[in-house]
Amino acid sequence: MLYSIVVPVFNSSASLGKLITEIRDHFGEAFCDAASDIEVLLIDDASSDDSWRIIKRLANKYHMIHPMRMSQNVGQQRALYYGLLAARGEYAITIDDDLQHDIREVDKMLELAKEGCDLVFGVYDNYGEHGIRHLGSKWIGSFFRRNYPQLEGNRVSSYRLIQRSLYLQLKPCPGHFVYLSAELLPYACKTGNVKISRRRRAYGHSGYTLRKCIAIGIRLNFHYGLMRKLPFPERKGEHSEIPRRR
Repeated sequence: MLYSIVVPVFNSSASLGKLITEIRDHFGEAFCDAASDIEVLLIDDASSDDSWRIIKRLANKYHMIHPMRMSQNVGQQRALYYGLLAARGEYAITIDDDLQHDIREVDKMLELAKEGCDLVFGVYDNYGEHGIRHLGSKWIGSFFRRNYPQLEGNRVSSYRLIQRSLYLQLKPCPGHFVYLSAELLPYACKTGNVKISRRRRAYGHSGYTLRKCIAIGIRLNFHYGLMRKLPFPERKGEHSEIPRRR
Protein backbone atom coordinates (compact mmCIF):
# COMPACT_ATOMS: atom_id res chain seq x y z
CA MET A 1 0.00 0.00 0.00
CA LEU A 2 1.54 3.30 -1.12
CA TYR A 3 -0.99 6.02 -0.26
CA SER A 4 -3.59 6.32 2.48
CA ILE A 5 -5.77 9.39 1.91
CA VAL A 6 -7.45 10.29 5.20
CA VAL A 7 -10.48 12.59 5.05
CA PRO A 8 -12.46 13.71 8.12
CA VAL A 9 -16.06 14.29 7.07
CA PHE A 10 -18.67 16.43 8.78
CA ASN A 11 -21.90 17.47 7.06
CA SER A 12 -20.21 17.43 3.65
CA SER A 13 -22.77 15.61 1.55
CA ALA A 14 -22.56 18.32 -1.13
CA SER A 15 -18.80 18.02 -1.67
CA LEU A 16 -17.98 14.33 -1.15
CA GLY A 17 -18.78 13.18 -4.68
CA LYS A 18 -16.61 15.87 -6.27
CA LEU A 19 -13.78 15.21 -3.83
CA ILE A 20 -13.65 11.53 -4.75
CA THR A 21 -13.85 12.42 -8.45
CA GLU A 22 -10.83 14.71 -8.07
CA ILE A 23 -8.87 12.01 -6.25
CA ARG A 24 -9.84 9.45 -8.89
CA ASP A 25 -8.87 11.77 -11.76
CA HIS A 26 -5.50 12.59 -10.19
CA PHE A 27 -4.44 9.01 -9.59
CA GLY A 28 -5.99 7.74 -12.83
CA GLU A 29 -6.11 4.00 -13.50
CA ALA A 30 -4.41 3.21 -10.19
CA PHE A 31 -7.54 4.39 -8.39
CA CYS A 32 -9.78 1.76 -9.96
CA ASP A 33 -7.24 -1.07 -10.17
CA ALA A 34 -8.26 -4.09 -8.12
CA ALA A 35 -4.68 -4.25 -6.85
CA SER A 36 -4.59 -0.51 -6.17
CA ASP A 37 -1.87 0.97 -3.99
CA ILE A 38 -4.34 3.63 -2.86
CA GLU A 39 -6.88 3.64 -0.07
CA VAL A 40 -9.25 6.45 0.88
CA LEU A 41 -10.47 6.51 4.46
CA LEU A 42 -13.61 8.60 4.88
CA ILE A 43 -14.29 9.20 8.58
CA ASP A 44 -17.79 10.48 9.22
CA ASP A 45 -17.75 12.49 12.43
CA ALA A 46 -21.40 11.84 13.31
CA SER A 47 -22.74 14.08 10.54
CA SER A 48 -26.38 15.18 10.72
CA ASP A 49 -26.85 15.34 6.93
CA ASP A 50 -26.61 12.59 4.27
CA SER A 51 -22.82 12.28 4.45
CA TRP A 52 -22.82 8.74 5.85
CA ARG A 53 -25.26 7.49 3.22
CA ILE A 54 -23.10 9.00 0.48
CA ILE A 55 -19.93 7.53 1.99
CA LYS A 56 -21.48 4.05 1.98
CA ARG A 57 -22.61 4.52 -1.62
CA LEU A 58 -19.11 5.58 -2.67
CA ALA A 59 -17.60 2.63 -0.81
CA ASN A 60 -19.90 0.27 -2.70
CA LYS A 61 -18.77 1.83 -5.98
CA TYR A 62 -15.03 1.98 -5.28
CA HIS A 63 -13.32 -0.88 -3.48
CA MET A 64 -10.45 1.31 -2.21
CA ILE A 65 -12.78 3.54 -0.17
CA HIS A 66 -12.98 2.49 3.48
CA PRO A 67 -15.85 4.03 5.45
CA MET A 68 -15.52 4.80 9.15
CA ARG A 69 -18.11 6.39 11.39
CA MET A 70 -17.78 7.92 14.84
CA SER A 71 -20.57 7.03 17.25
CA GLN A 72 -20.61 10.64 18.40
CA ASN A 73 -19.07 13.90 17.23
CA VAL A 74 -15.41 13.89 18.27
CA GLY A 75 -14.07 16.79 16.19
CA GLN A 76 -11.85 17.01 13.14
CA GLN A 77 -8.56 16.37 14.93
CA ARG A 78 -9.66 13.20 16.71
CA ALA A 79 -11.38 11.89 13.57
CA LEU A 80 -8.08 12.35 11.71
CA TYR A 81 -6.21 10.60 14.52
CA TYR A 82 -8.44 7.53 14.28
CA GLY A 83 -8.13 7.58 10.51
CA LEU A 84 -4.34 7.40 10.81
CA LEU A 85 -4.61 4.51 13.26
CA ALA A 86 -6.43 2.64 10.49
CA ALA A 87 -4.11 3.73 7.66
CA ARG A 88 -1.71 1.29 5.97
CA GLY A 89 0.04 3.39 3.32
CA GLU A 90 3.73 4.16 3.01
CA TYR A 91 2.52 7.77 2.90
CA ALA A 92 -0.60 9.10 4.59
CA ILE A 93 -2.24 12.21 3.18
CA THR A 94 -4.63 14.21 5.35
CA ILE A 95 -6.94 16.44 3.36
CA ASP A 96 -10.06 18.44 4.19
CA ASP A 97 -13.52 17.58 2.89
CA ASP A 98 -14.47 21.09 1.70
CA LEU A 99 -12.53 21.10 -1.63
CA GLN A 100 -10.23 23.95 -0.62
CA HIS A 101 -7.26 21.57 -0.79
CA ASP A 102 -6.22 20.43 -4.27
CA ILE A 103 -5.13 16.77 -4.32
CA ARG A 104 -2.81 17.54 -7.24
CA GLU A 105 -0.57 19.52 -4.89
CA VAL A 106 0.45 16.30 -3.17
CA ASP A 107 3.00 15.66 -5.93
CA LYS A 108 5.06 18.63 -4.69
CA MET A 109 4.79 17.37 -1.13
CA LEU A 110 5.99 13.94 -2.21
CA GLU A 111 9.14 15.49 -3.68
CA LEU A 112 10.10 16.82 -0.25
CA ALA A 113 9.29 13.47 1.35
CA LYS A 114 11.68 11.75 -1.04
CA GLU A 115 14.35 14.24 0.03
CA GLY A 116 14.04 13.07 3.64
CA CYS A 117 11.09 14.95 5.15
CA ASP A 118 8.83 12.65 7.13
CA LEU A 119 6.21 15.37 7.72
CA VAL A 120 5.31 17.84 4.97
CA PHE A 121 2.67 20.55 5.33
CA GLY A 122 0.94 22.20 2.39
CA VAL A 123 0.59 25.89 3.33
CA TYR A 124 -1.15 28.74 1.56
CA ASP A 125 0.99 31.55 0.26
CA ASN A 126 -1.99 33.85 0.77
CA TYR A 127 -4.55 32.78 3.33
CA GLY A 128 -7.02 35.40 2.20
CA GLU A 129 -7.98 36.08 5.81
CA HIS A 130 -8.02 39.50 7.41
CA GLY A 131 -9.16 41.00 10.67
CA ILE A 132 -10.00 39.17 13.86
CA ARG A 133 -10.41 35.70 12.25
CA HIS A 134 -6.80 35.84 11.09
CA LEU A 135 -5.71 36.62 14.66
CA GLY A 136 -7.06 33.23 15.72
CA SER A 137 -4.91 31.41 13.17
CA LYS A 138 -1.84 33.40 14.23
CA TRP A 139 -2.55 32.49 17.87
CA ILE A 140 -2.43 28.77 17.06
CA GLY A 141 0.60 29.21 14.81
CA SER A 142 2.52 31.00 17.55
CA PHE A 143 2.04 28.02 19.87
CA PHE A 144 3.70 25.68 17.40
CA ARG A 145 6.58 28.06 16.71
CA ARG A 146 7.30 28.36 20.44
CA ASN A 147 7.01 24.71 21.37
CA TYR A 148 8.27 22.67 18.42
CA PRO A 149 11.81 23.45 17.25
CA GLN A 150 11.40 20.51 14.84
CA LEU A 151 9.44 22.89 12.60
CA GLU A 152 12.58 24.92 11.90
CA GLY A 153 10.51 27.91 10.84
CA ASN A 154 7.90 25.90 8.93
CA ARG A 155 4.17 26.26 9.42
CA VAL A 156 1.56 23.62 10.20
CA SER A 157 -1.67 22.97 8.33
CA SER A 158 -4.36 20.32 7.95
CA TYR A 159 -3.00 19.31 4.52
CA ARG A 160 -0.16 16.91 5.36
CA LEU A 161 1.96 14.18 3.87
CA ILE A 162 3.16 11.83 6.61
CA GLN A 163 5.63 9.00 6.29
CA ARG A 164 4.46 5.66 7.67
CA SER A 165 7.38 5.46 10.11
CA LEU A 166 6.11 8.68 11.69
CA TYR A 167 2.37 8.06 11.96
CA LEU A 168 3.01 4.59 13.38
CA GLN A 169 4.28 6.42 16.48
CA LEU A 170 0.72 7.46 17.34
CA LYS A 171 -0.59 5.74 20.43
CA PRO A 172 -3.82 3.69 20.23
CA CYS A 173 -5.40 5.63 23.10
CA PRO A 174 -4.89 9.39 22.70
CA GLY A 175 -5.62 11.86 25.48
CA HIS A 176 -8.94 13.63 25.84
CA PHE A 177 -7.80 16.60 23.77
CA VAL A 178 -6.08 15.76 20.49
CA TYR A 179 -4.37 18.00 17.95
CA LEU A 180 -2.77 15.87 15.28
CA SER A 181 0.22 18.07 14.40
CA ALA A 182 1.11 18.32 18.09
CA GLU A 183 0.99 14.53 18.35
CA LEU A 184 3.23 13.97 15.31
CA LEU A 185 5.86 16.69 15.69
CA PRO A 186 7.72 15.23 18.72
CA TYR A 187 8.58 12.18 16.59
CA ALA A 188 9.32 14.00 13.32
CA CYS A 189 12.93 13.90 12.10
CA LYS A 190 12.54 16.54 9.40
CA THR A 191 9.61 18.76 8.45
CA GLY A 192 8.94 20.74 5.31
CA ASN A 193 6.54 23.24 3.75
CA VAL A 194 5.18 23.34 0.22
CA LYS A 195 3.34 26.41 -1.03
CA ILE A 196 -0.09 25.46 -2.36
CA SER A 197 -2.95 27.36 -3.92
CA ARG A 198 -6.07 28.09 -1.92
CA ARG A 199 -9.32 27.33 -3.66
CA ARG A 200 -12.57 29.04 -2.82
CA ARG A 201 -14.83 27.06 -0.52
CA ALA A 202 -17.57 25.63 -2.73
CA TYR A 203 -20.02 24.69 0.03
CA GLY A 204 -20.79 25.85 3.54
CA HIS A 205 -18.49 27.90 5.73
CA SER A 206 -15.56 27.28 8.04
CA GLY A 207 -16.32 26.25 11.61
CA TYR A 208 -13.04 27.79 12.80
CA THR A 209 -14.25 31.10 14.16
CA LEU A 210 -12.05 33.44 16.15
CA ARG A 211 -13.62 32.17 19.38
CA LYS A 212 -12.93 28.55 18.44
CA CYS A 213 -9.32 29.31 17.44
CA ILE A 214 -8.70 31.03 20.77
CA ALA A 215 -10.20 28.06 22.62
CA ILE A 216 -8.00 25.65 20.66
CA GLY A 217 -4.93 27.76 21.42
CA ILE A 218 -5.70 27.68 25.14
CA ARG A 219 -6.16 23.91 25.10
CA LEU A 220 -2.97 23.45 23.08
CA ASN A 221 -1.01 25.43 25.63
CA PHE A 222 -2.55 23.46 28.49
CA HIS A 223 -2.43 19.89 27.13
CA TYR A 224 0.69 20.07 24.96
CA GLY A 225 2.51 22.74 26.91
CA LEU A 226 1.86 22.66 30.64
CA MET A 227 0.55 19.09 31.06
CA ARG A 228 3.43 17.48 29.20
CA LYS A 229 5.85 19.11 31.62
CA LEU A 230 4.10 17.70 34.68
CA PRO A 231 4.62 14.13 36.00
CA PHE A 232 0.96 13.10 35.75
CA PRO A 233 -0.04 9.71 34.28
CA GLU A 234 -1.50 9.94 30.80
CA ARG A 235 -5.26 9.72 30.59
CA LYS A 236 -6.87 7.34 28.19
CA GLY A 237 -9.15 8.79 25.55
CA GLU A 238 -12.58 7.83 24.34
CA HIS A 239 -13.32 5.37 21.50
CA SER A 240 -10.10 3.51 22.29
CA GLU A 241 -11.62 0.37 20.79
CA ILE A 242 -10.62 1.50 17.29
CA PRO A 243 -7.73 -0.80 16.28
CA ARG A 244 -4.92 -0.36 13.80
CA ARG A 245 -5.42 -2.06 10.43
CA ARG A 246 -2.13 -3.83 9.75
